[in-house]
Amino acid sequence: MKKNTKTLKETFNEALISYQKRDFETAETICNKILNIDPNHFDSIFMIASISGGNGNFKKAKELLLKAVEMQPKNTTAYNNLGSACKELGELEEAQAFYEKTLSINPNHTNANFNLGLLFYHQKKIEKAKALLEKTVEIQPNFALAHFNLGNLFAEMKEYKKAKNCYEETIKIKPDFTGAHNNLGLTYRSLNDYNNAINCYKETIKINPKHAGAYSNLGRAQTELGDFENAVKTLEKATKLEPRNLYNFYYLCELNKNLLNKELINKVKDIISNKSATKRNLAYGNFLIAINDRKEKNYEKELESLAKAHENFFQLRGNKFTLGLKYTFEDLLQISNQAHLDNKNKENNYKIKPIFIIGVPRCGSTLVEKILASGKKKVPIGEEVAVFENFVNKKILSRQSLNLGELDQVREDLVKAYNEKGLLQREDEFIFTDKSLNNFFYLNLIKEIFPGAKVINCRRNILSSIMSIFQNNLTELAWAHDLENIFKYCDNYFQIINKFKEKNSNFIYELEFEKFTDNPEIESKKLMKFCDLVWDEKCLSFYKRKDIISKTTSYKQIRKAVYKHPEKRYLPYKEFLKTYGKKYSWFD
Repeated sequence: MKKNTKTLKETFNEALISYQKRDFETAETICNKILNIDPNHFDSIFMIASISGGNGNFKKAKELLLKAVEMQPKNTTAYNNLGSACKELGELEEAQAFYEKTLSINPNHTNANFNLGLLFYHQKKIEKAKALLEKTVEIQPNFALAHFNLGNLFAEMKEYKKAKNCYEETIKIKPDFTGAHNNLGLTYRSLNDYNNAINCYKETIKINPKHAGAYSNLGRAQTELGDFENAVKTLEKATKLEPRNLYNFYYLCELNKNLLNKELINKVKDIISNKSATKRNLAYGNFLIAINDRKEKNYEKELESLAKAHENFFQLRGNKFTLGLKYTFEDLLQISNQAHLDNKNKENNYKIKPIFIIGVPRCGSTLVEKILASGKKKVPIGEEVAVFENFVNKKILSRQSLNLGELDQVREDLVKAYNEKGLLQREDEFIFTDKSLNNFFYLNLIKEIFPGAKVINCRRNILSSIMSIFQNNLTELAWAHDLENIFKYCDNYFQIINKFKEKNSNFIYELEFEKFTDNPEIESKKLMKFCDLVWDEKCLSFYKRKDIISKTTSYKQIRKAVYKHPEKRYLPYKEFLKTYGKKYSWFD
């Protein structure tokens, strides 16, 4: 009996040597021989399970690992691997259960904390994911991939300084981690630190000259800075590295629509007609075809192409956008109607003078913000910082209540949040802009917290706004990828604004985009006066500034002087939109 045991041990060592040499076929053959002699040889079962998982046969891996944990009920590695096999099979509830079983045996199991953290992250259970990933790096501080994913999580939470620290820690541990360098660039870009962002992209390219994503991100950063010439060159490099990635072609053609020629359209059609075409290519390919349809004035076909593009982009974003719709059409409305403060102290804080610019997208808000910031007085630009919205959401989550707390404390905390964004400067008399357009949902709270705030409601012909939203790809807005949802969002906007104005008629400045572009000097003077700012000729020379950054789809328009938009540009679409607009009185 001892002789057989020794023989099996020696035989398994041969399998182990083959496994370590990555000769998995030989290792599996040897293990199967062992199992013919001893069907319960744990190490052989476990090794074949590992080989099966590595080969993508997760069903077999799961079967073997179930047998393994039956033999060794306290084996945490087997339970952890079982969780990973179930995750790959899409059996997420089982995966979670096995990871949790691992942690019940050993709460400090590094991989189980990490894997369960990633599972929760992909399910958008952000707080749970955060706790587990933070514990992972606490247990194993040199776990580069854990720091990296924690950085990704913080970036998604818009906690960019924390994301930056995580990516920097990743790079410290693993200096050639291109994903960390690239994502650090994205984080710097979110913090409006474009010099460091560009340096990060260039470092990524230095490590891996074929990193198409870094070229793509560098091109987008150059676009936002207004460096269109270099942006085109950079994006062209990205298209050469990934000639079948239509994302880069889309942004390249946005910069120069002449590049969208017959040859490229044929290439696009060939790519998206392939059965294995990705959702991303189907989205951006149909956006490109829609641009071509528009050039040919085939408006009905353009709308069909746009619908396909948006449908695929929505599916690409998956659960994030599904939750986004619920948030927009349920949660936000509840917050707008019911969120409130304990107003124990009615002392007003007039030191902080925010200028809120609200409206629906594509309403001229970017133009308005640049004009406000180009006069004699320096006005820090918040663009779409979403400070107010993120602050309110965090308060509601932390308190588990629509009562945000005492007014003075809320105001103080909110001021800190704006200060962290670098928007509050004594020398600027604490004046700044916040162009997060959906702040209209928070008008009641804004008036109560900042009674001295200025609110500008940018209004454009609604047909123009709707079509401009639909013709563009607003990548962060779940509702902007379906005409029915766009109409619904606009209706909520009108209802909220009109209801607020019934009691607060003088709190909002109504800026009509068409009127503004017809008479920019007269209208800009009225605007500046409302904001208690001194008008200057420089207000209308904003486009000459070298420091202008725009992350919106108006990045090209703000590089030009104010100009009139063709009045009848969107009229050909009106007939096609009647199906959606017939239930709304504002769409006539």
